[in-house]
Amino acid sequence: PVRLSPEVFAVQPKLWCEHLAEHVSPAPATLEAAPPCAQCGDSTESWYCLACYQPLCSRYVKEHALYHALESTHLITLSMSDISVWCYGCDSYVHNEVLLDAKNKAHIAKFGEPAVKLELVPDFDACSFPK
Repeated sequence: PVRLSPEVFAVQPKLWCEHLAEHVSPAPATLEAAPPCAQCGDSTESWYCLACYQPLCSRYVKEHALYHALESTHLITLSMSDISVWCYGCDSYVHNEVLLDAKNKAHIAKFGEPAVKLELVPDFDACSFPK
């Protein structure tokens, strides 16, 4: 695996969130790269609800992922644009081992191959790298 410091992300994701255990279900066998929103049919910026795997559009389209989170309390979503995960309950991006199966299936759908396993290093300063 490639070892990365959490600082490599443009936005610092939380490494844990209290909603992970309750709001993330096992991923289906496959995901679509650009699924149409279940509410409006738009597929320009798709997010999967990680509780029920319903594809919904982003807050920059018609906000159906946000409305779904508010109405259903399914708080965690996976972006098919950049394979990031957002928690509406924490109002933050999240990266955790619990999410890797869904993120890997999204990567396969989008790029046709599994993702490189990234291992976050909590104490980056303690690491040494070969020169």
